[in-house]
Amino acid sequence: MTKSIKRRDFMNGMAFSLAGAALAPKTLMAESITQARGMESGQQELPADYYPPTRNGMRGSHEGSYEVAHDMAWRGVKPERYADINEEYDLIVVGAGISGLAAASLYQKHTGGNQRILILDNHDDFGGHAKRNEFHSQGKMLLGYGGSQNLEYPDEYDTITRDFLEELGVDFDQLEQAVHPEFPVAKMDQPMGLFLDEQSEKIVNGMWLPAQYGKGNYKELIAQLELPEDEKQRLMTFFSGGKDYLADMSLNEKLEYIASTSYKEFLVHRVGLTNRALSFSDSFVRMSNCVGADSLSLTEAFASGAPGLQSVGSLGKLAADLAVDPNNVYTASFFPDGNASIARMLVRRLIPGVASGNSMTDVVTAKFDYQKLDAPENLVRLRLNSTVVEARNQPDGSVTVSYVDKSGSAPKNLRVKAKHSILACYNGIIPHLCPELPKQQKEHLKYGVKAPFLYVNVLIRDGAVINKAGVNLFNCPNSPFQVVHVTPLTTMGEYEHKVVDGEPTALFMTASPPPQRDLDNPNQTVRDLFRQGRYKLYSTPFSDYETDIKEQLNKMFGQFGFDAEKDLEAITVNRWSHGYAYGYFDLFDPEWEQGQAPHELGRKPIGNITIANSDSEAEAYVNGAVKAAWRAVKEQLLR
Repeated sequence: MTKSIKRRDFMNGMAFSLAGAALAPKTLMAESITQARGMESGQQELPADYYPPTRNGMRGSHEGSYEVAHDMAWRGVKPERYADINEEYDLIVVGAGISGLAAASLYQKHTGGNQRILILDNHDDFGGHAKRNEFHSQGKMLLGYGGSQNLEYPDEYDTITRDFLEELGVDFDQLEQAVHPEFPVAKMDQPMGLFLDEQSEKIVNGMWLPAQYGKGNYKELIAQLELPEDEKQRLMTFFSGGKDYLADMSLNEKLEYIASTSYKEFLVHRVGLTNRALSFSDSFVRMSNCVGADSLSLTEAFASGAPGLQSVGSLGKLAADLAVDPNNVYTASFFPDGNASIARMLVRRLIPGVASGNSMTDVVTAKFDYQKLDAPENLVRLRLNSTVVEARNQPDGSVTVSYVDKSGSAPKNLRVKAKHSILACYNGIIPHLCPELPKQQKEHLKYGVKAPFLYVNVLIRDGAVINKAGVNLFNCPNSPFQVVHVTPLTTMGEYEHKVVDGEPTALFMTASPPPQRDLDNPNQTVRDLFRQGRYKLYSTPFSDYETDIKEQLNKMFGQFGFDAEKDLEAITVNRWSHGYAYGYFDLFDPEWEQGQAPHELGRKPIGNITIANSDSEAEAYVNGAVKAAWRAVKEQLLR
């Protein structure tokens, strides 16, 4: 959530083999997939009521989206034969996330606007991580984001991204004004509730972010916590910035320390925090980085908004004074469904007639006709439920793309041809798709492990419980879901979400699955933790998440009359085992020279195949996705 500093395997085989053994879908092995023959067209026919945004239960990396890829990656199994379909394209894009959709749009724009483009995606909906969760209750539609949340620090976007989004129809000023002042996540300038843990079931409301910088009534807030008195005193001293915890170091030693020491080590050995207070800021650190204080340097933790910058001497105080406004530590713009609106705007531009409207306001309530995504009369066709298993350059200069179509009652193995292809899937799967890649380039592509995360949206019958709680954002550092808040409170066109007594409302909950780092294992890296978190996501059934959600909400809001069994209408769990792009970590990655980082070396074109995805920019933001798309398109235009 907060912008992280851009800097800069026992689990490698073990996690894959364990997960493969535990999760191998026996009836969906790629080798047993129906062999299609004599296909005239790859066109899909979807059910008349096909509308994925309204689906509840397990979403994100949902059943049916990953089995073919796991067969290929874990066991080296993929179909032996494919049916060549009677379709040819100028460009095939693999991946219908923001980067893939942006690449298709940019390619179309810069090649005259009449190119035939096919977009393939393994999920049952487009958008990649930019997924829309849509609820309907009591005559109202309520939206939440199932993945990519917001446009962070849009004023800092490069010209390419800014111009692209504005041309698409994003009005940044209007978008900022659409957010209600009481939605705290947009600026973090509203009070939040601290639910320290489930032992006390107590929520302490207040301006906790300014309090972390010794502002406002921070002492009174800390005094309300159910912590030992000596622990409270240590927190008060730490927040106040009245003590230099690195006073025994020279300036150079301090700079080296904050760049090479974990934030947790600082909190334990320098600040002296113990007990439950140690996890106070871990919720938002994990929301930003998917790992906690044990895996981040002080530099990275401070950049993620964790407290303590003013407690490392005069240099830290100066930096805090210059760089941190405690009353406005964060700026982001939100659509009601997160960045799913951007994906929807792109699809509507690429495929005329798929939805009504022409603005960012009306796209929020527009109903998309999924039957038109793959209509043969379209210049651009979008084919869902289609897992690509190979992209190969041919001697005649063309590219063939082979995929497994699971949209029907029986999977089909198909192959299609194009002049060019852009791989906008994640880096780690590309070595399995492109056997012709040099070995070293494959290693570069596999270096970054995507951060797994869990985003949950729940529908509750009556917003009165949130109004009784008194705030719209809750920090829950020792609970299964570390951050809970209302879904974006916005007014855009005909859509409005406000928390009103007697009316339904939607809550967002997030959890970071990677475990704490094993400090007794000096060789363990963040990439290992991400692999462990990924395995945890795949091996946890929906029923376990449902139980955790209900129990946590009951403990938080039971004091206000909430009962999950009668007040909870729907749960949508967005499981992203391959989530945020890997952005490198101070404690575990070298500081490569420009152009020599794994993501830079891994993204080199392969014949008429180029690479676009946020991994290839090592930047898990819309900005990174669009930059990657434009780079991949330029590489195609030069061929």
